[in-house]
Amino acid sequence: MRPLLQLDRRLGLAVRRVVGRLSWGPSAARVTARLMSPAFRAAVAVMILRRRTRATGLRCLAAGVAAGVSARLMRDRLRRPRPGDRADGGLPSRHAAASAAIARTAAAGAPRAGRAMALGAVVGMAARVAAAEHDPADIAAGAVLGLASARAVALVAGGERGRTGA
Repeated sequence: MRPLLQLDRRLGLAVRRVVGRLSWGPSAARVTARLMSPAFRAAVAVMILRRRTRATGLRCLAAGVAAGVSARLMRDRLRRPRPGDRADGGLPSRHAAASAAIARTAAAGAPRAGRAMALGAVVGMAARVAAAEHDPADIAAGAVLGLASARAVALVAGGERGRTGA
């Protein structure tokens, strides 16, 4: 397992080196990483406020919260160090989990919004690696957890007969 962890760290470092070669790269990565969570919160709030997308928005909220809480519980137990200066664990990424869950859930009920959120999730996840918030495995584990959370919410909500289209 250790060689895989080392490979993951090297891959994250390589991403940060490439981004670091761009004069605007590191600051753009930090800003994008910081905007990820508020942007998804705002998108879910707008979906909930609009009558046409309210049910999907509420499912997105449930999936995002379930994914974020699950990621936090796992991360606190695993305590895998982050690549940057933060002392808290990084595996799995809460941001990746929540954004993947929200994007997948949105895609089931509001396909256009879901596609936009999926793009935002991918960009935000890459930014979190580039900003040294996470290594790639943290992001991948969070995304998988988020997709599983979206599936669980779809099963519980029942309106989609348990399908998420994935």
